[in-house]
Amino acid sequence: MNPDIQLRHDVFAQLNWDPAVNACDVDVCVKDGVVTLRGEVADEAQRTAAERAARRTEGLTTLLNRLIVRPVAVRAGIHPA
Repeated sequence: MNPDIQLRHDVFAQLNWDPAVNACDVDVCVKDGVVTLRGEVADEAQRTAAERAARRTEGLTTLLNRLIVRPVAVRAGIHPA
């Protein structure tokens, strides 16, 4: 198996294992061993938890956390008039 594909699979496994992370909100991209997390999460705690979970992955050397915390209005379902 391609090392990048295996690393992506392993990172997803760590994200899915951690109850503090909603893995459905996180996209994992791997290129030449560099892992990038993208997507929108509910709060800073989930952003941090996703990074911590990904860092537990064996073989990970570089992690770029590009996760964005959703604005409060979006989380609350408030839409501008």
